[in-house]
Amino acid sequence: MIMRAVFKSVVPALALSLAACASSPPVHFHTLSAMDAPGNGNRAQPDLRYRIGTVDVPERLNRVDIVVSGRGTDGSGTEDSAAGRAGTGQAGGSPSGTPAWATSVMLLENNRWDAPFADALRDALGARLAVAAASSAAAGSQPAQLRLSLQVYRFDASRSGDVDALVDWRLRRTDASDDTDAAEDHAPAGPRVLSCRYQGYEHVKADDVDALVAGMQRQVARLADDIVASTRPWLRDEKAGCVQAAGGA
Repeated sequence: MIMRAVFKSVVPALALSLAACASSPPVHFHTLSAMDAPGNGNRAQPDLRYRIGTVDVPERLNRVDIVVSGRGTDGSGTEDSAAGRAGTGQAGGSPSGTPAWATSVMLLENNRWDAPFADALRDALGARLAVAAASSAAAGSQPAQLRLSLQVYRFDASRSGDVDALVDWRLRRTDASDDTDAAEDHAPAGPRVLSCRYQGYEHVKADDVDALVAGMQRQVARLADDIVASTRPWLRDEKAGCVQAAGGA
């Protein structure tokens, strides 16, 4: 009698559990690497070899679940995120202003990155840098060893379709055996360090996760292209400034 009572109580509970699993929406995983990045078929060896060190991102972004802001379709936000400013410039000081929607975010629990955001960004940027460096490499050139660090202030997407990035990046020349720790990535800028700021914005289809992800992938690609475009002039002349890659939006 006891066994029969236990069996009768377990079966309904198991049925409810299976029903809940069956009704749960599937989880979709996304990457920050664009699948159609130009130059993927190029077999040339890159003449610039980047080692990505510290990647600092806001705590609200550094998770597996995709984070979107609560900005409404009225486009409300601060002037700092308005369209028309994109590309790389000299880094300096803290970013001017924080979008109002940065404090109002939601998690897309069924849409996730393939890794926590900092790691996903590191992987995607590293892949794009290798492609960009190989596609414009000079034949027979000796690869330059470089260490790159990032301070991400924003890499945001909103429900209304805004994709907004603000990233300070620092570059210095090293050697293949460089074992610099993270503290060196935050050392004061000097003559042998290139410090630049990337700022990008675009508007995509509202309430469309795939469109938002594609927009963020393009921001990663443009950031990488700017880094490569700035690196070569700087290696020739350390007084050279930051460069926006041709075609950057």
